[in-house]
Amino acid sequence: MRKKPLPEPKSKPRKSNVLFQKRQMQIIKKATKLFMKKGYVQTSMREISKATGIDIRNLYYFIKSKEDILFLVFELIHRREEELFQQEGLMSLDDPLQQLKTLIHEFIYYSYDYADEILLLYRESKALSKRLLKIILARESKVVSHLEEILKKGKARKVFDFEDASFTANMIIYQLSLRALRRWNMKKYSKEKLIDLLESQILKSVMA
Repeated sequence: MRKKPLPEPKSKPRKSNVLFQKRQMQIIKKATKLFMKKGYVQTSMREISKATGIDIRNLYYFIKSKEDILFLVFELIHRREEELFQQEGLMSLDDPLQQLKTLIHEFIYYSYDYADEILLLYRESKALSKRLLKIILARESKVVSHLEEILKKGKARKVFDFEDASFTANMIIYQLSLRALRRWNMKKYSKEKLIDLLESQILKSVMA
């Protein structure tokens, strides 16, 4: 008598699954708020479980550890930055001045959408392991290198004038994080006004 074949195990949702990604984003958003309020070290996985409404046993299915959540927060930021440079065609623009202006506008809008995450990056990145921190710093450097490329092209065409491309690019990236880092003191400025002020300030520092 032939034995009945064993039923195939149910396949687990893959990381490309929409529900999986939705749950991860839910965890990232809730955990970010807790990290901002209590600090990364002081926040427990049980508190994250309670905040998300996901049982702690299921929570570990979507993320491996608390550090994994923190890394995913930073990955979210860098993915959005990379989309700006690549998918939205910023690097394909020929005019370096237009590239810089587009960058300023997009980064300000992005700083409104991801203010907590950007501030968390500056506050808590040191909590990552050396391996993960190295990855994050490499991605930060990639963003700066894209901006350096724009600045160097502008200098070669005598549109921009500055001493050091790397220093200038890092200063611009920092200025574009101003709203996220000092938002409690930026409330009097509308988004449009802040864009105008930052654009004027940055262009004054680089225009030939």
